[in-house]
Amino acid sequence: MKTEKLKNQTKPKRQDIIAAVAMHLLRDGFRNSGLRALAESVGMSDRMVMYYFETKEELIEEALLFLAQGFSSSLDQLLPQKKASGVKIVEVLASSALADESAPMLKLWFEIVGLAVRGDQPYRKISNLFLNEWIEWIESKLDQKQRHRAASLLAQIEGEVLIKLLRNP
Repeated sequence: MKTEKLKNQTKPKRQDIIAAVAMHLLRDGFRNSGLRALAESVGMSDRMVMYYFETKEELIEEALLFLAQGFSSSLDQLLPQKKASGVKIVEVLASSALADESAPMLKLWFEIVGLAVRGDQPYRKISNLFLNEWIEWIESKLDQKQRHRAASLLAQIEGEVLIKLLRNP
């Protein structure tokens, strides 16, 4: 009973830590993602942060999932209509890549992809979650007969976004 009460009391603090670390990752990426830097961004000691998380990897995974949820909900704002053509989906998502709100997340996304390709965890797991969610979102916007194109449309969008980000750092 006492343990359950403690868990309920720490949940809001845990969410605050996750949100602060997520903002840190958006701002700095992984180049400054040591435990001390992450804890500093929260305004806590590294030991206190580890009170709420078993490992640094768990903290990063939770922060990335937090960002993914926010980014996924922003997709519906970019393309609110129920059905769209593949061309429209690519156009809207690729053109939004350099928007002030999207660019930090997309830069972080490509950093995650690089780490995932190397097989590093939790990035491999997170990248697959992101990919599956985005493919499902694209499928939901396409007519039934076009849903098989979702993965290739995502690849086209990512290619265009990567080129834009490389040309406009």
